[in-house]
Amino acid sequence: MPLFRRPFDRRNALARPAAPHDANVIASLGYHAFRRYLTSSTEDIVDLMPHEPTAVLEYDGRIVAVAQAGWRMPPNAWLRAILVDSRVEASTALPLLIGQLHGLLSARAVASLYITLDEWSAPWLRGPLEKLGYQRVMDVVTYEKVGMDVPSSGNQVVIVRQARAEDLQAVLRLDALCFPTPWGKGEEILGPALITAPYFAVAEFSGEVIGYTYVTIHQAGLHAHLVRIAVSPAFQGSAIGVRLLADVVRFCHHRRIDLLTLNTQDYNVQAQRLYEWFGFRRTGEIQPVLGIEGIGQREHRS
Repeated sequence: MPLFRRPFDRRNALARPAAPHDANVIASLGYHAFRRYLTSSTEDIVDLMPHEPTAVLEYDGRIVAVAQAGWRMPPNAWLRAILVDSRVEASTALPLLIGQLHGLLSARAVASLYITLDEWSAPWLRGPLEKLGYQRVMDVVTYEKVGMDVPSSGNQVVIVRQARAEDLQAVLRLDALCFPTPWGKGEEILGPALITAPYFAVAEFSGEVIGYTYVTIHQAGLHAHLVRIAVSPAFQGSAIGVRLLADVVRFCHHRRIDLLTLNTQDYNVQAQRLYEWFGFRRTGEIQPVLGIEGIGQREHRS
């Protein structure tokens, strides 16, 4: 961080859509920015530029901030990256930068934008975003399980098998049934995950996909994260979720993974009871989710 900054002059600032020739500068900023909010790698930001709304802020002709949205399921999307160079304050850069991003999203039929903060990003992001109209939607709490024992094997009538490419549409329909706004995951996420995730299973009954779950692995194979577990509302209460979760735990045991984590909404008491019965415990980590609605109307009024 520099010892001093020149006063910010809006006349020298230009917020605009990212262009292909910005890729190298954005990649460098991804590694060296003073303030960074990243939900994936810097390489992903550059790779997704042709496909996802990405805004940059120039100051004195140099790119000093970047914002990218993703996981679009209109009318909803999520902020996936924000980078701010040390030459500008986040509080002065973000109104221009996020305003530009809102305009790009509105043109793509997105009206609501969300972000999950963490302990590193919240101190510098939350205040400026709230001034722009973002409000707390909920908190996400983290659970972990150490030791891969299971209290029950759950429903043994359903078939649990590895997901196949042809299951995608059934999984997408199931996800839309089970997860309210803004938690649905579209084809952008579930399509690749179904093929590449180390564990992606579906529960099947009478030839119908009625549940699914998938897991990612981290820290050189020592840590697994349960990204998703879902059971059709018509089949809930039949121990199918128990079966899916038990099979995930057994997968971890087979892979000699000793730590399994998951996130859930603070209001989802029913899911929390299941996890705690299975031996999961809260880590104490809480991630606030902020959101803003009607971004097209807001930008039009401004």
